Amino acid sequence: MSRLLVLIGFMLVLCLPMVQMVTGFARQPALEENRRLAPAPVFKSLRDINQYTGETVRWFNDHFGFRDFLIRAKTQIDYSVFGMSTRVHAGSDGWLFYRSVMDVEKPNVEQTLRKNADAVVEGTRRLALALAARGVKLIIMIAPMKDVYYGQYLPKTAKQLPPPRQIDLLEDRLRAMKEIIFLDSSAILKDVSVKRNVFHKTDFHWNDPAAFEVARSLVNQLGKLEGKSNPVWTHELSIEKRSFSGGEAAFMPIFYPPTENGLFVKQDWVQPPFNYVEKQAPFEWIYEIKEPTGRELAPIMIVGDSFFDGMSRSGIGLYFRKIYKAKWGQTKLAELVKNVPTDSKYVFLEFIEVSNTALLDLASLGHSK
Repeated sequence: MSRLLVLIGFMLVLCLPMVQMVTGFARQPALEENRRLAPAPVFKSLRDINQYTGETVRWFNDHFGFRDFLIRAKTQIDYSVFGMSTRVHAGSDGWLFYRSVMDVEKPNVEQTLRKNADAVVEGTRRLALALAARGVKLIIMIAPMKDVYYGQYLPKTAKQLPPPRQIDLLEDRLRAMKEIIFLDSSAILKDVSVKRNVFHKTDFHWNDPAAFEVARSLVNQLGKLEGKSNPVWTHELSIEKRSFSGGEAAFMPIFYPPTENGLFVKQDWVQPPFNYVEKQAPFEWIYEIKEPTGRELAPIMIVGDSFFDGMSRSGIGLYFRKIYKAKWGQTKLAELVKNVPTDSKYVFLEFIEVSNTALLDLASLGHSK
């Protein structure tokens, strides 16, 4: 009798994943996977049976019952017991680093620049000259990754590139170019990082107070260029601390993601009335102050990524009459340049140091005849 009960119990356990797939009970929150799960297979004909079988296997691997629960359980044990994760480098003192960034994207950029650094510089020069002929100034900023400031917290499993890194050599060349304004975010944050964290421990991004410092530097540099009273940026940085668990923590994924006492900008300034339009090709959004006072800077076109979001949340919109925001990867840089608005006096290229997309876009301009 006892053996029969054990067998019945064992069969019930085996059936639970199938029951969960059919009924959907005990549904877990979806995992953060940064990819689309395999769609349900569609049977077309016997001639396509091999394709159908492969699609079925991929679909089942992404959707079997209790999949998300089992993945979280394994990852929680790996992190809590062994201090590791297959997706994230778990560093000391609670610092997390994407494995894809450290182990894949950084080496990829290193190889890209070994082959294309001259083309990137030449593409930048050509772009700057083409814009200058239309009365537009080119600004470039390369946002650093958190290991630049907090590499001491990396575990031994993380790959670190030997100096000099190709991205640092490229920045040296861009810094020396007379045709552009190079916004040196790494240098801006170097001193700040000694006083307070400039990146989140549990997230990929710099924190908003760090973005505030970079945004303020950009605005004041352009203010000098336009001959405005210095400094143009007038509102002060007010920092608030909040319990926070970022994207790297969510990406592990585990039942109890680590949290931190994150630093955020307290938005205590008065925002003047503005117009805001989304998805007006080729721009992600367009922002315009309704009643400019004359103290604002000339309109600017920005090609940026999620690191610019922190600059936007810091109040950069207070200081430009108009901002045209485009996103890397949605439109080729050559096409974006053709669509620089006639009232824009600046083009600001902001991208992270592991952005092959941005680097290859610039290189393509350098390779073109």
